[in-house]
Amino acid sequence: MPNMFARNRMSMAGAGLLALLAMPPVAGHAALVEVPLVVETRFVQRAVAAALELDADGRGQIRADACNRVELGDLLVRTPDDALAVSLAVRAVTGVQAFGSCRGPAPWQGRMNLQLAPEVEPDGLAVRFAPLGAELVRPDGSPGLLSGSSRMLAESLILPRMRQVRLDLAEPLLAINALLESALPERTPALHEPARIRTVEVLDAGVALRLGFRVDTAQLAAGPPAEPPLAPEEQLRWQRLEDELDGFLTTIIATLGAPAADPDLRLEMLAVLLDARHAIAEALVEDLDAAEESGDFHGLAAEPGTDPVRRVFIESWDRLRPWLARLELADAPALERDLRLAAFIAGGDALRALDALGPEFDLQISRDGLRRLARMLLAEDAPERFTPLPLGVDPGLRALFGIDRPGPADSRGLLLALLDSLVSAASAQAESPADALRGMVPRLAILDDYLQLVANLLEQQTGEHLSGGSRFPKRLKGRLDPLVWATAWKESCWRQFTGSPANPRVLTSPVGALGMMQINGRVWRGLYDLERLAEEVDYNVTAGTEILEHYLVDYAIRRGEHDHPGGDDNLIRATYAAYNGGPSHLARYRRDDTPGRLRAIDNEFWRHYQTIKADQWPDVSSCYAVGE
Repeated sequence: MPNMFARNRMSMAGAGLLALLAMPPVAGHAALVEVPLVVETRFVQRAVAAALELDADGRGQIRADACNRVELGDLLVRTPDDALAVSLAVRAVTGVQAFGSCRGPAPWQGRMNLQLAPEVEPDGLAVRFAPLGAELVRPDGSPGLLSGSSRMLAESLILPRMRQVRLDLAEPLLAINALLESALPERTPALHEPARIRTVEVLDAGVALRLGFRVDTAQLAAGPPAEPPLAPEEQLRWQRLEDELDGFLTTIIATLGAPAADPDLRLEMLAVLLDARHAIAEALVEDLDAAEESGDFHGLAAEPGTDPVRRVFIESWDRLRPWLARLELADAPALERDLRLAAFIAGGDALRALDALGPEFDLQISRDGLRRLARMLLAEDAPERFTPLPLGVDPGLRALFGIDRPGPADSRGLLLALLDSLVSAASAQAESPADALRGMVPRLAILDDYLQLVANLLEQQTGEHLSGGSRFPKRLKGRLDPLVWATAWKESCWRQFTGSPANPRVLTSPVGALGMMQINGRVWRGLYDLERLAEEVDYNVTAGTEILEHYLVDYAIRRGEHDHPGGDDNLIRATYAAYNGGPSHLARYRRDDTPGRLRAIDNEFWRHYQTIKADQWPDVSSCYAVGE
């Protein structure tokens, strides 16, 4: 599709953190909703440069005729007061043509200082800037004598260009209004009043616009109808829409994270994605009664009058929004050309503001709405749909979020690799623990042998991980074994397969977590091979070990969990909490408001960890009863 913002050359993607305002209904049952947007000063400077037709080096020339011109450069735009302060270097050349050449006084050089006042155009689709006054000074800023002809030439050529400085939002506003229409409840008619620029003011950070639109609330007085439980066909419909939301978030976060130089930004955006995927996986299977009893709605199970897709979208947007504000456009040149990022942010903010009207308004998040919002950012690169979800490993996604980041060379790892190859060649018939465990279902009669095979496998896998460029801090390397072993025990009781020996099947949780390390294919799709997670126990353990290291290094340590009372023990507890529930659960082990169900999970893991760290086996009776 064509880039609907291609004609707009001033980017407003530097929007900062903004409040979203939903005003109470006014006469006529129309609620006013306002979405502020800040245009950073450096982007306004680009609009001024465009009006002056400055080149890539910041220089330009405006001619009146063959003998009269002004040469411009060194443009500076600041926001010290209620108006834009513009300053630029000026060289005024004046003269008349006589005897075949231009004759006149020596060129005057100095600076022109102006103030520009922003004002909303009557149709509310653009902002213009009116010059309030101008002065010409010497290069050092001091006042100086200036010929009338030079002053007249400079003012007559520059001031009209200043009146052309304009921020045009017509096309992004059209896209935002189409997005709002798609999000309005079916029982509500079209927008009572489409989105327009209502006010503009100059702030320290730049130019602040306030977009406003009105929605009809006349039909909402009676409140929403009672929501019955979802029928099977409705669950399937929501699952398809959740898949679309998952694909939307994956595409958007990968697009914005790829050019970002700030690793913290990329990791925090990945955290939003992982938590959203956790929530999507749990949304339709979580026991609502248990959630209400415990006060834990992490899974975002559907509450009366809501749907899980809307809840996941709103929570994800609230977490993603501050990181969008930090996204440096210097790292995203493809987004600097037009209003794409600004329109995308404003569109998401508008949906968030609609939700702020209250649950009775019944905000609709649809496939069409997600696609419209994506096109504001991706333009012609937006996919026609975000489903079906790709299931293969995406090397770019793994590299983007540091899953494939190599560690320092390890001579011990090279030696082990050499020994492995020699042993493999010398004893080709020796069966590895992974091969021995393939398709094996633990039973009481073989339990001791089974558990020893698993212990051998876990020890082998953690040893290979540490010798293969692990990012585990040296002071914590002795903790990797008990961390992986205890996680595998808490998650699966060291089981990859269940069922009967004649018909083994991979251990799968109600939310789709697979195998010994209970890795959720929904959460980690694109980063790990889902078939191998189910079929290969060693691949499953390797993936789980990588994920644990990822949470420990990139979240627990980076966010300073070890700085709280408990020290390095906190890192282990935080790592498992995030592994079990997603990055947003990192600190739940130490929070007073953690629901009892989750606190019990964390305490049980910690008991297993301490037991294994003391070189003892976990309590077998906690998983395997007589007769199993």
